[in-house]
Amino acid sequence: MSLQYDIYDVFTGHQWAGNALAVVHGADGLDDHAMQAIAAEFNLSETVFITEPRGREADWGLRIFTPVSELPFAGHPTVGAAVALTLKSDAKDGDVRRFVLEETVGDITADGRRNGPRHGSARFFVPRLPEQVGDLPEFDGIAAALGLKPGDLMDTSVQGGIWSAGVPFAIVPLRNAGALQSISLDPVAFADVFGGERPVGVYCVVKASETEHTTDWRTRMFAPHLGIMEDPATGGAAAAFAGLIAEQAGLGDGEHSVSLYQGVEMGRPSHIRLRLRIEASRLTELMIGGDAVKVAEGTLLLDQ
Repeated sequence: MSLQYDIYDVFTGHQWAGNALAVVHGADGLDDHAMQAIAAEFNLSETVFITEPRGREADWGLRIFTPVSELPFAGHPTVGAAVALTLKSDAKDGDVRRFVLEETVGDITADGRRNGPRHGSARFFVPRLPEQVGDLPEFDGIAAALGLKPGDLMDTSVQGGIWSAGVPFAIVPLRNAGALQSISLDPVAFADVFGGERPVGVYCVVKASETEHTTDWRTRMFAPHLGIMEDPATGGAAAAFAGLIAEQAGLGDGEHSVSLYQGVEMGRPSHIRLRLRIEASRLTELMIGGDAVKVAEGTLLLDQ
Protein backbone atom coordinates (compact mmCIF):
# COMPACT_ATOMS: atom_id res chain seq x y z
CA MET A 1 0.00 0.00 0.00
CA SER A 2 1.27 3.49 -0.82
CA LEU A 3 -0.03 7.02 -0.26
CA GLN A 4 1.03 10.31 -1.78
CA TYR A 5 2.06 13.18 0.44
CA ASP A 6 3.15 16.79 0.05
CA ILE A 7 5.17 19.06 2.32
CA TYR A 8 4.02 22.67 2.52
CA ASP A 9 5.47 25.68 4.27
CA VAL A 10 2.39 27.43 5.65
CA PHE A 11 1.72 31.04 6.68
CA THR A 12 4.45 32.18 4.33
CA GLY A 13 4.89 32.81 0.62
CA HIS A 14 8.52 31.65 0.67
CA GLN A 15 9.97 28.18 1.00
CA TRP A 16 12.00 27.35 4.10
CA ALA A 17 9.94 29.79 6.19
CA GLY A 18 6.61 29.51 7.98
CA ASN A 19 5.41 26.26 9.54
CA ALA A 20 6.14 23.03 7.70
CA LEU A 21 3.16 20.70 7.22
CA ALA A 22 2.83 17.17 5.87
CA VAL A 23 -0.35 16.63 3.83
CA VAL A 24 -1.23 12.95 3.31
CA HIS A 25 -3.77 12.32 0.55
CA GLY A 26 -6.28 9.45 0.29
CA ALA A 27 -5.85 8.46 3.94
CA ASP A 28 -9.20 6.64 4.37
CA GLY A 29 -7.51 3.26 4.85
CA LEU A 30 -5.45 4.42 7.83
CA ASP A 31 -6.58 3.84 11.40
CA ASP A 32 -5.82 6.16 14.32
CA HIS A 33 -2.68 4.24 15.28
CA ALA A 34 -1.25 4.44 11.76
CA MET A 35 -1.98 8.17 11.49
CA GLN A 36 -0.27 8.82 14.79
CA ALA A 37 2.75 6.72 13.79
CA ILE A 38 3.08 8.56 10.47
CA ALA A 39 2.82 11.95 12.20
CA ALA A 40 5.57 10.88 14.61
CA GLU A 41 7.70 9.77 11.63
CA PHE A 42 7.34 13.16 9.92
CA ASN A 43 8.00 14.81 13.30
CA LEU A 44 6.60 18.15 12.16
CA SER A 45 4.38 20.36 14.28
CA GLU A 46 1.37 18.79 12.56
CA THR A 47 0.47 16.31 9.86
CA VAL A 48 -2.95 16.46 8.19
CA PHE A 49 -4.64 13.42 6.66
CA ILE A 50 -7.20 14.06 3.91
CA THR A 51 -10.08 11.58 3.78
CA GLU A 52 -13.57 11.26 2.42
CA PRO A 53 -16.02 13.07 4.73
CA ARG A 54 -18.22 11.21 7.19
CA GLY A 55 -21.06 13.74 6.96
CA ARG A 56 -23.09 14.72 3.94
CA GLU A 57 -22.32 18.42 3.96
CA ALA A 58 -18.51 18.35 3.72
CA ASP A 59 -16.29 17.93 0.67
CA TRP A 60 -13.32 16.41 2.52
CA GLY A 61 -12.46 15.16 5.97
CA LEU A 62 -9.33 16.29 7.82
CA ARG A 63 -7.58 14.48 10.68
CA ILE A 64 -4.82 16.49 12.35
CA PHE A 65 -2.00 14.99 14.43
CA THR A 66 1.02 16.38 16.25
CA PRO A 67 3.92 13.95 16.81
CA VAL A 68 2.21 12.73 20.01
CA SER A 69 -1.57 13.33 19.81
CA GLU A 70 -4.57 14.25 17.67
CA LEU A 71 -6.00 17.78 17.62
CA PRO A 72 -9.66 18.67 17.03
CA PHE A 73 -8.67 21.82 15.13
CA ALA A 74 -5.55 23.66 13.98
CA GLY A 75 -5.09 26.61 11.67
CA HIS A 76 -1.96 25.81 9.68
CA PRO A 77 -3.21 22.31 8.63
CA THR A 78 -6.52 23.89 7.57
CA VAL A 79 -4.79 26.54 5.44
CA GLY A 80 -2.28 24.01 4.08
CA ALA A 81 -4.94 21.42 3.21
CA ALA A 82 -7.10 24.04 1.46
CA VAL A 83 -4.14 25.17 -0.64
CA ALA A 84 -3.12 21.57 -1.40
CA LEU A 85 -6.66 20.69 -2.53
CA THR A 86 -6.82 23.85 -4.67
CA LEU A 87 -3.51 23.10 -6.39
CA LYS A 88 -4.63 19.53 -7.10
CA SER A 89 -7.86 20.78 -8.66
CA ASP A 90 -8.33 22.28 -12.12
CA ALA A 91 -7.79 25.79 -10.78
CA LYS A 92 -5.69 28.19 -12.83
CA ASP A 93 -3.61 31.05 -11.44
CA GLY A 94 -5.93 33.48 -9.67
CA ASP A 95 -8.80 30.98 -9.39
CA VAL A 96 -10.50 30.36 -6.05
CA ARG A 97 -11.97 27.06 -4.93
CA ARG A 98 -14.29 26.71 -1.92
CA PHE A 99 -14.26 23.60 0.28
CA VAL A 100 -16.21 22.47 3.31
CA LEU A 101 -13.64 20.66 5.46
CA GLU A 102 -14.82 18.30 8.17
CA GLU A 103 -12.64 18.53 11.27
CA THR A 104 -13.30 17.08 14.71
CA VAL A 105 -14.26 20.53 16.01
CA GLY A 106 -16.86 20.92 13.22
CA ASP A 107 -17.23 21.77 9.53
CA ILE A 108 -15.04 24.61 8.25
CA THR A 109 -15.66 26.58 5.05
CA ALA A 110 -12.32 27.45 3.43
CA ASP A 111 -11.46 29.35 0.26
CA GLY A 112 -8.24 28.34 -1.47
CA ARG A 113 -6.61 30.50 -4.15
CA ARG A 114 -4.00 29.33 -6.65
CA ASN A 115 -1.20 31.89 -6.90
CA GLY A 116 1.18 29.75 -8.98
CA PRO A 117 2.15 26.12 -9.66
CA ARG A 118 3.40 25.64 -6.06
CA HIS A 119 1.95 28.69 -4.32
CA GLY A 120 -1.47 29.43 -2.91
CA SER A 121 -3.35 31.16 -0.15
CA ALA A 122 -6.39 30.23 1.89
CA ARG A 123 -8.75 31.69 4.43
CA PHE A 124 -11.47 30.18 6.57
CA PHE A 125 -14.08 31.09 9.15
CA VAL A 126 -13.44 29.43 12.49
CA PRO A 127 -16.20 26.93 13.34
CA ARG A 128 -16.17 27.89 17.01
CA LEU A 129 -15.65 31.42 18.26
CA PRO A 130 -13.00 31.70 20.97
CA GLU A 131 -13.98 31.91 24.61
CA GLN A 132 -12.12 32.36 27.85
CA VAL A 133 -11.88 29.04 29.67
CA GLY A 134 -9.60 29.96 32.57
CA ASP A 135 -7.28 32.45 34.23
CA LEU A 136 -3.50 32.59 34.07
CA PRO A 137 -1.43 31.09 36.89
CA GLU A 138 0.53 33.34 39.25
CA PHE A 139 3.05 35.65 37.57
CA ASP A 140 6.01 34.23 39.47
CA GLY A 141 5.28 30.74 38.15
CA ILE A 142 4.81 31.96 34.57
CA ALA A 143 8.06 33.89 34.70
CA ALA A 144 9.95 30.87 36.05
CA ALA A 145 8.51 28.63 33.33
CA LEU A 146 9.56 31.07 30.59
CA GLY A 147 12.94 32.01 32.07
CA LEU A 148 11.84 35.63 32.54
CA LYS A 149 11.40 38.10 35.39
CA PRO A 150 7.88 38.81 36.71
CA GLY A 151 8.30 42.42 35.57
CA ASP A 152 8.57 41.21 31.96
CA LEU A 153 4.89 40.23 32.04
CA MET A 154 1.69 42.16 31.60
CA ASP A 155 2.85 45.74 31.02
CA THR A 156 0.41 45.94 28.10
CA SER A 157 -3.14 46.91 27.16
CA VAL A 158 -4.35 43.30 27.36
CA GLN A 159 -4.34 41.20 30.50
CA GLY A 160 -4.14 37.63 29.22
CA GLY A 161 -5.99 34.48 30.19
CA ILE A 162 -6.62 30.94 28.99
CA TRP A 163 -8.65 31.04 25.78
CA SER A 164 -9.82 28.38 23.35
CA ALA A 165 -11.35 28.10 19.88
CA GLY A 166 -11.10 24.30 20.08
CA VAL A 167 -7.64 23.95 21.64
CA PRO A 168 -6.82 25.90 24.85
CA PHE A 169 -3.86 28.27 25.08
CA ALA A 170 -2.56 30.41 27.90
CA ILE A 171 -2.24 33.88 26.36
CA VAL A 172 0.67 35.65 28.09
CA PRO A 173 1.22 39.33 27.17
CA LEU A 174 4.80 40.54 27.60
CA ARG A 175 6.23 44.00 28.19
CA ASN A 176 8.29 44.36 25.00
CA ALA A 177 9.96 42.53 22.14
CA GLY A 178 13.13 42.11 24.18
CA ALA A 179 11.26 40.00 26.71
CA LEU A 180 9.75 37.94 23.89
CA GLN A 181 13.20 37.26 22.44
CA SER A 182 14.64 36.40 25.86
CA ILE A 183 12.31 33.48 26.60
CA SER A 184 14.19 30.35 27.67
CA LEU A 185 11.92 27.52 28.79
CA ASP A 186 12.54 25.70 32.04
CA PRO A 187 10.94 22.31 31.20
CA VAL A 188 10.35 21.33 34.83
CA ALA A 189 8.82 24.66 35.83
CA PHE A 190 6.79 24.74 32.59
CA ALA A 191 5.30 21.32 33.33
CA ASP A 192 4.50 22.37 36.90
CA VAL A 193 2.78 25.60 35.86
CA PHE A 194 1.07 24.67 32.58
CA GLY A 195 0.83 20.87 32.86
CA GLY A 196 -1.43 18.86 35.13
CA GLU A 197 -4.62 17.11 34.11
CA ARG A 198 -5.41 19.72 31.44
CA PRO A 199 -2.10 20.96 30.02
CA VAL A 200 -2.13 24.00 27.77
CA GLY A 201 0.16 25.54 25.21
CA VAL A 202 1.54 29.00 25.97
CA TYR A 203 1.14 31.83 23.47
CA CYS A 204 3.33 34.83 24.32
CA VAL A 205 2.34 38.11 22.66
CA VAL A 206 3.65 41.66 22.41
CA LYS A 207 2.68 44.64 20.27
CA ALA A 208 4.79 44.75 17.10
CA SER A 209 5.51 48.45 17.64
CA GLU A 210 6.19 50.02 21.01
CA THR A 211 5.90 53.60 19.71
CA GLU A 212 2.91 53.58 17.33
CA HIS A 213 -0.70 52.44 17.52
CA THR A 214 -0.85 49.15 15.67
CA THR A 215 -2.98 46.04 15.35
CA ASP A 216 0.12 43.98 14.55
CA TRP A 217 1.54 41.60 17.15
CA ARG A 218 4.70 39.53 17.57
CA THR A 219 4.10 36.08 19.07
CA ARG A 220 5.76 32.84 20.18
CA MET A 221 4.07 29.52 21.04
CA PHE A 222 5.30 26.64 23.21
CA ALA A 223 3.53 23.28 23.70
CA PRO A 224 5.90 20.56 24.97
CA HIS A 225 2.94 18.37 25.96
CA LEU A 226 2.02 18.15 22.26
CA GLY A 227 5.58 17.31 21.23
CA ILE A 228 6.13 20.91 20.09
CA MET A 229 8.85 22.72 22.01
CA GLU A 230 8.23 25.83 19.90
CA ASP A 231 5.97 26.35 16.90
CA PRO A 232 6.73 28.78 14.06
CA ALA A 233 3.04 29.50 13.30
CA THR A 234 -0.04 28.46 15.26
CA GLY A 235 -3.47 29.14 13.79
CA GLY A 236 -5.33 27.61 16.74
CA ALA A 237 -3.51 29.93 19.14
CA ALA A 238 -4.18 32.87 16.82
CA ALA A 239 -7.89 32.04 16.91
CA ALA A 240 -7.83 31.89 20.70
CA PHE A 241 -5.95 35.20 20.86
CA ALA A 242 -8.56 36.86 18.64
CA GLY A 243 -11.12 36.39 21.40
CA LEU A 244 -8.86 38.14 23.89
CA ILE A 245 -8.14 40.97 21.43
CA ALA A 246 -11.85 41.51 20.80
CA GLU A 247 -12.59 41.72 24.52
CA GLN A 248 -9.54 43.54 25.87
CA ALA A 249 -7.84 45.60 23.14
CA GLY A 250 -10.53 48.26 22.71
CA LEU A 251 -11.01 47.80 18.98
CA GLY A 252 -14.64 48.96 18.86
CA ASP A 253 -17.47 47.70 16.68
CA GLY A 254 -16.89 46.94 13.00
CA GLU A 255 -14.36 44.92 10.99
CA HIS A 256 -10.71 44.84 12.00
CA SER A 257 -7.65 43.35 10.31
CA VAL A 258 -4.92 42.02 12.59
CA SER A 259 -1.52 40.63 11.60
CA LEU A 260 0.43 38.19 13.76
CA TYR A 261 4.14 37.58 13.18
CA GLN A 262 5.55 34.37 14.64
CA GLY A 263 8.59 32.15 14.15
CA VAL A 264 11.07 35.03 13.86
CA GLU A 265 13.24 33.73 16.70
CA MET A 266 13.29 30.27 15.06
CA GLY A 267 14.43 31.57 11.69
CA ARG A 268 11.01 30.57 10.24
CA PRO A 269 9.15 33.91 9.94
CA SER A 270 5.40 33.50 9.56
CA HIS A 271 2.49 35.84 8.91
CA ILE A 272 -1.03 34.98 10.08
CA ARG A 273 -3.85 37.27 8.95
CA LEU A 274 -6.98 37.71 11.08
CA ARG A 275 -10.21 39.50 10.24
CA LEU A 276 -12.52 40.15 13.17
CA ARG A 277 -16.07 41.43 13.16
CA ILE A 278 -17.19 42.97 16.44
CA GLU A 279 -20.81 43.89 17.11
CA ALA A 280 -22.10 45.35 20.37
CA SER A 281 -18.58 44.89 21.79
CA ARG A 282 -18.66 41.14 21.08
CA LEU A 283 -16.74 39.08 18.53
CA THR A 284 -19.30 37.73 16.06
CA GLU A 285 -17.09 36.50 13.20
CA LEU A 286 -13.46 35.46 12.82
CA MET A 287 -11.55 34.63 9.66
CA ILE A 288 -7.98 33.29 9.56
CA GLY A 289 -5.86 33.43 6.42
CA GLY A 290 -2.37 32.98 5.08
CA ASP A 291 -0.17 31.79 2.24
CA ALA A 292 1.43 28.40 1.62
CA VAL A 293 4.08 27.04 -0.72
CA LYS A 294 4.70 23.42 -1.68
CA VAL A 295 8.31 22.41 -1.06
CA ALA A 296 8.33 18.62 -1.47
CA GLU A 297 6.26 15.61 -2.48
CA GLY A 298 6.67 11.88 -2.10
CA THR A 299 5.22 8.45 -1.47
CA LEU A 300 4.57 6.69 1.83
CA LEU A 301 5.29 2.97 1.58
CA LEU A 302 3.05 1.10 4.03
CA ASP A 303 3.05 -2.54 5.08
CA GLN A 304 -0.12 -4.35 4.07
